[in-house]
Amino acid sequence: MGMFKTTLFWADFRWYYRVPLKWVVFWVAYLAVCFPYPGVLIRHIQHWGDPNAMLMPETPALLPLIEIVRSKLGADPSPQETIKTVEAVVYDQLPYDWDWNTWGVADYLPTAAEALEMGREDCDGRAVVAASLMQAFGLKASLVGNFTHIWVSTDYGDAMGPMKSKAIVVTEHGVEWRVAGLLELPHSIVYGISVFPLGRELILVVVLWVLFLRRDHRLGLTLIGLAGLILGLVLLRQGGRDYRSPDYWLEGLGAVALASSVWWLVSRRCRSTTRDVPVPMGPGTTAD
Repeated sequence: MGMFKTTLFWADFRWYYRVPLKWVVFWVAYLAVCFPYPGVLIRHIQHWGDPNAMLMPETPALLPLIEIVRSKLGADPSPQETIKTVEAVVYDQLPYDWDWNTWGVADYLPTAAEALEMGREDCDGRAVVAASLMQAFGLKASLVGNFTHIWVSTDYGDAMGPMKSKAIVVTEHGVEWRVAGLLELPHSIVYGISVFPLGRELILVVVLWVLFLRRDHRLGLTLIGLAGLILGLVLLRQGGRDYRSPDYWLEGLGAVALASSVWWLVSRRCRSTTRDVPVPMGPGTTAD
């Protein structure tokens, strides 16, 4: 099988230049695919620096929802009734949608006003609005969650789809990270892969494949590696699509396919067994 004709521009760099350069290329590609709007990414990071500031019980944008909640409550509702009503109203008035559809990025934590202005949000935006509403009705509410889902914590119980494991707890003093919740990070990553747009992920797979290429790779064999990377991605997506009931068998096969493809691409099996050897010049011959 023929070798690549095009010389990758980093092929002749020494390894201590080549390796950092490849990491830079990968992360630039990652940001371009997952966070193509730098301003939104910067705001997202700033918002997680103080998640409590995202809760806006006094914002005028919240008034229509306050009126809807009030119209559904009795004269003297219990805290539990208020929480349940707020939850139902937010689900009804703020339809669910992924951040890449709403904001064009993989993840974004909005303020309550931003979420209401957009008119649709995923779990973190809904939780922000719900917590703001609960505070408007005199309840103490804060954000809590893991790397997959964000919900609301109150003194009378959790709301907005609470889960068992907690990795992120927002307190009056800032964000606390729970070690027990960190154990679910790999599963959360697989779930994120499974729901993220496939087209964007394929761009990253191709970039990763190119970064593994060498000047002496044989084209046909490297395409086998690319096919393996794509197969692993598809298996991971299928296995992790249901967060509460994942298919660990498919996830395992996907991980094996990815690891095997990486090994294949970095092994000598994909490389040509012949090298360019200078031909000695005899008497009377000249170099071109």
